Amino acid sequence: MIQSPDSNLKYKVYKLPLPLFSCCLDITITSKEEASLSDKMPYYQIYHSYPLDQEQRQSIAASITNLHCKTFTTPSFFVHVHFVQEDSSAGNYILAGKPHTATSNRIIGIVRTSATRPRSAFDELGAQIEGAWYEALEIATPVEKDEWSQEDEQKRLMKVTFVPMITIREGGMAIPEAGQEGGWLKGQMPFFEEMSSKGITDFAELLDELKERDDLKKLLQ
Repeated sequence: MIQSPDSNLKYKVYKLPLPLFSCCLDITITSKEEASLSDKMPYYQIYHSYPLDQEQRQSIAASITNLHCKTFTTPSFFVHVHFVQEDSSAGNYILAGKPHTATSNRIIGIVRTSATRPRSAFDELGAQIEGAWYEALEIATPVEKDEWSQEDEQKRLMKVTFVPMITIREGGMAIPEAGQEGGWLKGQMPFFEEMSSKGITDFAELLDELKERDDLKKLLQ
């Protein structure tokens, strides 16, 4: 039986050096409530200053989910997408030391990494997610357009970033390292079925997906 984390668990502040930049990433988690915002596998954060309607959000979320699942053979049960509306005109997004008021659209994916997931896979996934953004907004990319208007700039996606996660608990389970999903899924089937029988719809849908997707069925063989 997998037990819940100790209720007295404390989180500290760590400085993680970023190899390509002369700075550090400060991660501060002071409570379980704050930790829960990023304890998902993977967790895509869509920060957008351009207002997105529900159809556009659904299109972007569905594309990210499908692309991640296809790239890394992941059940969609584990793919979370969170949209955060921002106001870039407030001057709180800074680029090159100056407020960047035209746009602050960006996507950050917190993901598992391993030797089975080379950088090239994330480079390709990032390019596909970028394309999905412009497709949802029904606009050509800056590379494809001859001229870029002020209205276009409001829709521009500034970047897609992937941040590696150290470890994760989700749905009451300790999630395996990337590349170890097959044996883990087999071992968790009784837990999936137990949670489904208790009426948790997400687990029922996970079981259905494991039965329907050919790539996932191969993992269970």
